Amino acid sequence: MKQLIPRILLFCVFSFCLLMGTYAECTKAATVKYMQQDGWSRTYRVDVSFMTGYELIQATNTMNYNVNSVYAIIFWGQSQASVIELSSLLLCGSEVSCSCINSVIYDLQGKDQDGDKWNICLGTYCL
Repeated sequence: MKQLIPRILLFCVFSFCLLMGTYAECTKAATVKYMQQDGWSRTYRVDVSFMTGYELIQATNTMNYNVNSVYAIIFWGQSQASVIELSSLLLCGSEVSCSCINSVIYDLQGKDQDGDKWNICLGTYCL
């Protein structure tokens, strides 16, 4: 019985950490645009949430995301969102934190679920 109590406690702590890590995304104001057939779209000023593929898998209960990637999620309206897999190198680990995103000094690039190319600018000066 003495050995069982530490295992139960360890399991509870581990489960709690997993649940807390599921929603560890960072949300930032950004200027975004996407590639159209005739060039870049107009720019939009929106809030962008950042999550790892692992966090998205946990949040959506699907395996539709790459666990090694970081994603930018833009919510446009009710049941409308763009989920952009970033091709820019971000060293966030298994959870995205705002400190990871704040270290970015260049525009982020990626593609959404439809294959459209996106540019996400977090700074004052955008390309």
